[in-house]
This record gives sequence, C-alpha cells and structure tokens, in this order.
Amino acid sequence: MSKDKQLRLPGYQQYSVPKGPYSYGSMILVRATIPSSEVEPVHCGEGVETQAVRIHLAKDSLVVYNIYKPPTKRLETGELLTQATQEHVLIAGDFNAHHPTINPTTTMNQDGHHLVELLTDVTRNNAH
Repeated sequence: MSKDKQLRLPGYQQYSVPKGPYSYGSMILVRATIPSSEVEPVHCGEGVETQAVRIHLAKDSLVVYNIYKPPTKRLETGELLTQATQEHVLIAGDFNAHHPTINPTTTMNQDGHHLVELLTDVTRNNAH
C-alpha cells in the first residue's frame, strides 16, 4: 500500500498507514455512518507499526488499534495496557506470534510465548 494507491470502499471511512520500512502498510475501515476519528496511538515498540481510531458511541467511545509487529521487532505493551485500564480498547493486528494456544498446528516462538503469557496475566488480573 502506498500513498498514491488508496483503497476506496463506498460507505466506509478509511484510515491508513502507508508502506513503511518494515511493512506493506495497514488500514482500518469504519462504516461511514459510525462517527470516528483517527487518534495518536501509544508507543508499542521501535519499528512496530501502530494505528488507532476512536469510534464515537452514544455515551462512550472505543479505541481500535491495528498493530503490525515485524518478526525481528519487539512488542512493548506497557502504554497500551495502561490505556486499556482507562478506557475501552480493542487490540488487533499481526503480532507474528506463534503458540499452540492460538493455533494448535503451529510451533511456539518467543513472541507467541510472550503474547500468551500477557493474555493470561491480563485475564487473571481482571478476574479478581
């Protein structure tokens, strides 16, 4: 994806990050009838591509994150998890994380171990 090649989908607002040194670019599409705005994402690591869009709801909002973590980069989740304790956050993307818990047919890598450990800790801490 480059600046001069934008996908246009009628009825949707497009938020995109152009191709960078570590990725082919990314995009969040929001139905045009849903109020939304691009927001500055928190830092998620050097070389980690991060974009964020705020979906404006009737009495609240939801920040949607689209994250691409290249295989050679490290995902830093501190600021992201802090934000998630203060408001509604949806985190999605390509983390290059491989773990049998996520996909039973894959072999675990360090990123997969880290992600499953993080999700286990977050779930355990929110259960209390």
